[in-house]
Amino acid sequence: MFQHNRTSEMIVKPAWSPRAKMTVAAVIALAIVLTGTGLYNYGLNTAGFKKIIASRQVELLENQLNELKQENQDLRDGLARAERTLQMDKTAYQELEGSLDGSSKQIATLREELNFYRNIISPPNKKSGLRIQSMKLEPTRKSGQYSYKLVLIQALKHDRTIRGKASFEVSGMQAGQSTTLTFPTGKPIGVSFRYFQDVEGRLDLPKNFEPRQIRVQVKTRGAGSQTVEAVYTWPRA
Repeated sequence: MFQHNRTSEMIVKPAWSPRAKMTVAAVIALAIVLTGTGLYNYGLNTAGFKKIIASRQVELLENQLNELKQENQDLRDGLARAERTLQMDKTAYQELEGSLDGSSKQIATLREELNFYRNIISPPNKKSGLRIQSMKLEPTRKSGQYSYKLVLIQALKHDRTIRGKASFEVSGMQAGQSTTLTFPTGKPIGVSFRYFQDVEGRLDLPKNFEPRQIRVQVKTRGAGSQTVEAVYTWPRA
């Protein structure tokens, strides 16, 4: 019979004395307390910092609100004063309004004249030759009759006289059908100018004819002859 030999092993663990155990526990407890205190103080400081920022923001917003309230009140006071002034001096206000209206019309007229002469002397596209500056239509007292004023100019170069003729085509509706009328029906409208020319006359439209637009055509003759056209919407009555 074989016999198994067993070898006994002994594990030796160091023994902690009660005093050592108390010392370690005290150190761990102190560390926990210090860590907790630090986190608490950090939290307080962070909260305090945010509180300061929030307080400043609130103060800033309150100041802005107060300024807006004061501005609003000033505007209300100014409006009340203006209303009282308007009621006390309505005649002067109407005179001022009329003066401003007249001044605006005068400015518009001056701008139109400036544009007119500028197109003759120095047009925006720098192209010389015949141009249709404008075409104005106004109803007369006679039913179906309109007076017209056609303004022609020669731009940039003025070394020759432009000669030719002008004609009109009025498009509209008559008896539910699209109709085009040609003017003049008799003697052509002659043009002859070096700088500009105003061509004036009247157009007699048939009854029950509703004009929509007018086409202006000017044909020149001689050297460098050309044809210029422009289409205008018929003005509303």
